Amino acid sequence: MMISAHIRSAICFAVLVVASSTAFSQSEDIQRAVAAYNDGDYATAIAIWEPHAHQGNREAQFNMGVVYFEGHGVRKSLDEALAWFRKAANSGHPTAMFNLGVAYWEGRGLSLNFSQAVDWWERAAESGDVASQYNLGLAYYLGKGAQKDIEKARGWLAQAAGQGHAEANRVLEIIGEKDVATQSTPSTSTSASSSIAHSSATSQAESRAVDSVTVNKTVDKTEGTPQSPIIVTTRFRAAEASLDKLALRSAPNSQSPVLHTLRQGTPVKIVQIQGSWGRLEIPVPIRLWVFGDYVQGAPDGRVTANQVRLRNRPTTGENSRVVAHLNKGDTVTVHSNTGGWKQVSSQSPMPVWAQLSGLSEQNPVTQEWLDNFNALASEMHEKPQTPSADSAAPFRAAWVKAADTVVIGRPALDAPKLNFLAKDTPVKVIGSKESWLMIQSPMGLDVWVYGKFISETGARAQINNNRVRIRSLPSTGAESDVLGLLDKGTPVEVKSRKGDWIRLRVTRSVMGWVDSAGLTSPGP
Repeated sequence: MMISAHIRSAICFAVLVVASSTAFSQSEDIQRAVAAYNDGDYATAIAIWEPHAHQGNREAQFNMGVVYFEGHGVRKSLDEALAWFRKAANSGHPTAMFNLGVAYWEGRGLSLNFSQAVDWWERAAESGDVASQYNLGLAYYLGKGAQKDIEKARGWLAQAAGQGHAEANRVLEIIGEKDVATQSTPSTSTSASSSIAHSSATSQAESRAVDSVTVNKTVDKTEGTPQSPIIVTTRFRAAEASLDKLALRSAPNSQSPVLHTLRQGTPVKIVQIQGSWGRLEIPVPIRLWVFGDYVQGAPDGRVTANQVRLRNRPTTGENSRVVAHLNKGDTVTVHSNTGGWKQVSSQSPMPVWAQLSGLSEQNPVTQEWLDNFNALASEMHEKPQTPSADSAAPFRAAWVKAADTVVIGRPALDAPKLNFLAKDTPVKVIGSKESWLMIQSPMGLDVWVYGKFISETGARAQINNNRVRIRSLPSTGAESDVLGLLDKGTPVEVKSRKGDWIRLRVTRSVMGWVDSAGLTSPGP
C-alpha cells in the first residue's frame, strides 16, 4: 500500500459544516441560511452569511469559502474561497485550517509549501480535527514539511484512530509491520459527507471530492515567492497607529481618562467615527485595576460582586479614575497585583477611542493586514503562563546556584532542554508555577526556527517574516513547544542546523523555566 496515496488532500475541501453556533447570537440566522442552501436558494444563504462573516462569525466565514469554492450563487473563485477559509481559520475554525493545509500541500491557489500545510494541520489537529490528525501523522511518517518522526506519526495516527478514523487504523497496522511504500503515487479521489446541525434536526450535506494530484512533490522555487495581495471587503476601516504611545481613551474627548497606549504600527479597526475621534477595536487587551478582594482566582479570575469599579490606576486617590464596572460572575484574566489591587483584563470587549489624527488608514484592506491583526490578537489574548500574584514588580533578580543548571521550554520534567546556565549567572524571574520559575537569561536562549524564515548575509542573520514561531525542538510536533513569536528584522545568532531547521540564540522575546531549587531566592 502506498502511504503517499493516503494524504487526504481531497476529502474535506468542499465539506459544508455549519455548527449550531451561539457566537454573536447569530445561530438562528445561520440555520436559516443552511436550510436555504440545502434547498438550492443560494442567494438567500449568501445574503444571510455574508454580513455575519464580515462581523467575524467563523461559521459564516467558512460557509462563504464553500460558496466560492463550489460556485453556488456566485462566480466560482478559488482565491475568494481561500481568503474566506483563511479568515475562518484565523478565527479558530478547524475545517478551514484543514483546507488551508490542503491548499499549501497541493499548491492549489497558494504556493506549494509542505511546512505551511503541516503547520495548519497541526493547529487543527490540536483542536481535535480527525482529518488533520490523520494527515499530520502521514506527513511525519513521510518526513514532508516536518522532520521524519515515526513516533510522532504513530501518535497522531493513534489520535485519529481513537476518533474512529478507519484509514488511520490501517496505516498504523502497516507501520507496525514496517511494510510501507513511500514512492511517488498520485492520491486517490475520495469523498466524504458531513452533517449540518440544525436547532431541532440534522440533515446531511454531501461533500464533493477535489481532483487528486501527486502529493509527494519536492518544494520548488515557487515556495516563499511573494503573492499578489488579496483584497478583502470589511465593515470596518483598517488603520495603524501612526504615533508612538497613541492614547486610547474611554470616551471621544480629551478629558476622558487614558486606558491604554499603542505602539506605532499597531493595527486597529475603526468601527465608528464621531467628529475627529474613532472608536477602535484593538488586538491587545485593556488592562485595568480592581480591588483584589472582588476577584477570585488567577490567571482565570471571576468577579464576586456587582458594580465593581475598574480604575486606570491602583489607588482611590485623585489621579485614579473609574472607567468601567464589572458585575458578579464576570470573567477576567489576572495579569499582576500590587498591594491590595489586581491588574485585570475583561474578556468582554471594552470600547476605546483615539483621535483620527494619530491613525494612518490602510486602504484597501489586504488579507495580509487582517492576518497580522488576527495573529497579534491571538498572541496577546493568550492567558498568562503563570499568575504574577506573588510579585508587584515586573521581575525579580536571582542567581544560579549550581553549574549546568537546565533551562527548559515549559514547567514539566519531560520538557525539551533549551540551555545550561553556569553557576552565579544572574537571571530575571518573571513568574512561577508550582516548583518552577519562569526566567529570562542575559545570555539569551537557544530555540529553533524553520530555515526559510531566516535570511543570512555573511555572519549576520535576521528574521525575514512577521509572526514567526520559535520552538523548543526542530519540528512542528506536539512535543515541540511554541516559545514565542519573532517579527521581521529581528537579529539572531545562528548556532547550528538540523535538516530544514536552524537553531538560533535569541536574547529577547523568549522565556525559559528553571527548577526553583536551582536558583537563589528571588529578591527585589
